[in-house]
Amino acid sequence: MSKKRVLIIGGGSGGAILANLLNPDEYDVTVIDKSRYHTFQPGQLFVAFQGSRKEFQKPIRCLLRDEVKFVNKAVSEVNLDDRYVVTSDGARIEYDYVIIATGVHLDYDAIKGNREILNEYGDYFSSIADAKKLWNTLRKLRKGTFFIGVADPLYKCPPAPHKAAFLSTNLFRRMGVHDKVKVILGMPFPHAYPSKTVSDIIEPKLEERGIEVKTYFTVDSIDTKEKKIYSLEGDEVKYDVATVVPVNTGPKIKVTPEKVLDDTGFFKVDKFKLNIEGYDDAFAIGDCSNVPTSKSGVTAHLHAEVVADRLHGLDSVADGRTHCPIVSNGEGTFVISDYNHPPLPIRMSKFKRLQEDIFIATYWVAVKYPKLMQPIFRSYFEATRPGILSKVGW
Repeated sequence: MSKKRVLIIGGGSGGAILANLLNPDEYDVTVIDKSRYHTFQPGQLFVAFQGSRKEFQKPIRCLLRDEVKFVNKAVSEVNLDDRYVVTSDGARIEYDYVIIATGVHLDYDAIKGNREILNEYGDYFSSIADAKKLWNTLRKLRKGTFFIGVADPLYKCPPAPHKAAFLSTNLFRRMGVHDKVKVILGMPFPHAYPSKTVSDIIEPKLEERGIEVKTYFTVDSIDTKEKKIYSLEGDEVKYDVATVVPVNTGPKIKVTPEKVLDDTGFFKVDKFKLNIEGYDDAFAIGDCSNVPTSKSGVTAHLHAEVVADRLHGLDSVADGRTHCPIVSNGEGTFVISDYNHPPLPIRMSKFKRLQEDIFIATYWVAVKYPKLMQPIFRSYFEATRPGILSKVGW
């Protein structure tokens, strides 16, 4: 029996884990990505605010099983009806199953001035290189205002701006300028975090660290000459250094038929089975899909497991699980929810901060050898199911 051809577009956490989970006796797997490198994106925060030199980037090829093919090309077109993709150099690749795992497109040009402040200061969101640039920028800041903002309520890794705020205050304290540098966090919500339950946990910690939170502040434009940031709601902030999470959209790929994309370019999928609407041979996992959950690496990982199970004949379904860490000064918490439970009130503790460090230390092993780590992760996620924690607390 001939093997089924599986094409995975994207070599991030979801794509790489899925490729390594699929049975090589059943599937001929190819991963295609425009980049040669896989980046552990949360690590960019530690580069930007701690100057970390840990290895947060590795070649995609070395993270894939030997049986998995890797094609280092950009994809320009996906035709779901005729089962093929076209690369930027015009090559055509046919498939039996396709999985879109591209993540989001970061549109730094959607907000006036955002490209300019990225180029001037760097940021913690786009790349390791820009995270290093922000680290070098902040080390020179001796007084003034550091502004952290968001250009649209829909963005990947919702806790990232808060982690940035906490980690930046730690940096300024180590530099001895915390009383001269003000950190302002602008969020497009009525409270500090999209979920009020989570806000009630972290707002006292933000206040304790002297971080000013501006609610209902959706960045609309940036005047780089006057160094002012204007919100869609009519407010403004004067800054000395600023970083703004850009507008996040679906991947910039021509897709046939276009109706499988929503208004912002994300793939419409069955939120349980993760297949693209109208197709049983095409899936979208992680950030590029329109599932009603936070866009995060954990979500992509869990999506990869669901799709692998389904291709292996199991009736596995996604439950909308999120498990996103927020870290402050030596403490941490998690944003935990699923389709049936909104985010839970998980208190901050030093133990949860340690869990984040353990996760970082095991990340590369989890990507390359997901079958080895699967029993551990499944036991952990079972023990921390929202249905359980909502009764016992954590």
